[in-house]
Amino acid sequence: MDSGSESDCKGSGKYEGAVRRRMAANARERKRMQGLNTAFDRLRKVVPQWGQDKKLSKYETLQMALSYIVALSRILTDSRHRGSHQQWLDLHVESLQQEAAPCYMGHGSPMSDDYAHISYPYQCDTFPINN
Repeated sequence: MDSGSESDCKGSGKYEGAVRRRMAANARERKRMQGLNTAFDRLRKVVPQWGQDKKLSKYETLQMALSYIVALSRILTDSRHRGSHQQWLDLHVESLQQEAAPCYMGHGSPMSDDYAHISYPYQCDTFPINN
């Protein structure tokens, strides 16, 4: 009879160990998701929103950030080849609004489905940083 109670102890010990590992894994995942959500909230604060009242989704935030980075890189690379900086900025802000507005329309808008299948190509360019 001792062997039966011994196996019960071993079995319950394995179960408790599995429960502890699962709880620890859940806590790690919760912490990871909280960090990710905090990062998205911070990104939403610095990425322009073109007159939207609703909070951008994670996907929309990443697309807007990419568009914003591309626009800023255009400013850095093209501004020295243009005349007036203000004219150049006005031109690019207008083109950015026209490019970005359709793909960031809210769900249920008449044109939102037309742009759901579009993927946005990205070319990685390196920019030298001079100190």
